Formats: sequence, C-alpha cells, structure tokens
Amino acid sequence: MSIIRKIEITNFRCLKSFSWEPQPGINGLIGPGDSGKSTILDAIDYCLGARRNLQLADTDFHCLDVSQPINITITLGKLDDALKGIEAYGPFLRGFDATTGQLAEEPEASLETALTLQMIVASDLEPRWTLVSARGRTGANPQSGLAGPCEDCTDTAWSIFGLQSELAQRINP
Repeated sequence: MSIIRKIEITNFRCLKSFSWEPQPGINGLIGPGDSGKSTILDAIDYCLGARRNLQLADTDFHCLDVSQPINITITLGKLDDALKGIEAYGPFLRGFDATTGQLAEEPEASLETALTLQMIVASDLEPRWTLVSARGRTGANPQSGLAGPCEDCTDTAWSIFGLQSELAQRINP
C-alpha cells in the first residue's frame, strides 16, 4: 500500500505554510483546539480523495486572502507495481530519499520511486489537481514543473482522477 512521504500545505485555513515528512509507523497529530490538526487531515483528503466536485469557499483561504492560492502537495512512496507503470505514470515518477526527505526528478536505483500530487485553488475557488514533474507530459509548464490539462495533454486530469480512484480502492477495498 502506498504511504505519504511528504506533505506541503500553503494558504489553507489556519496554515500559512506547513511541511511535514511523516515517519515510518503510526503518526499522530497532537495539539490544542484550532491548531490545525483537522486542517491537515482535510488537506490530505482533498488532495488524494477521489471526487470531482469539491466545494471550497473564501473561508478556506488563510486569513481570507484569496489573492494567494491554496496549494496542497503530497508525495506518495512505497508505490504498488501498478502505480509504477511506465504507460500510466512513467513521466511523473520521481525519486525520494527517505534519509534526507529530498525529491529527485528522476527515479534512481538508490531512491524510492514516488509520485507527487498537487491541488491548487485560486480565487475562482475551482480546485485543479495535477501530477508534479519537471519531465511530465507535453504541455507542462516548464517553469513550475506542473503537468496539467492543456490542449496537448487533456488526459492528465483524467489520469489524476484514475490515480485517486485507484488509491481509494487500495485503502478501502
């Protein structure tokens, strides 16, 4: 089963900027009320959940500032063989070094193969899911390294929903 290797959240509810690399085993979120524990869990659900109609509001933006997009990025490791398939996700496969927490754009023998998913919500309140890779499909934005729906790669959004659905089935058989 795939596991979360890295979570990065910006401008989501009470979290201006948050980065976490869960450790092997069971991880717990402990803190006082309104410190962001549920926000972190919601961010994971929103980014990885297999849904096509997510309702967000101005109140989901940090300090109600819709001029700064919500950005939730999750890197998954320990991928099943089906998720490592060159045909489906090959251009988006990356390498993750568990000892340093660093990502490499190319999967290497010494690194764990990983996929990075990202959800961005701008002021239009429409979530956009993408797979992150500097070497992704044609039409990816070379400055950001994001691969997303474009004229030359309209199937990218569908591959993300397929990935989300596949992950949901593996977690909840």
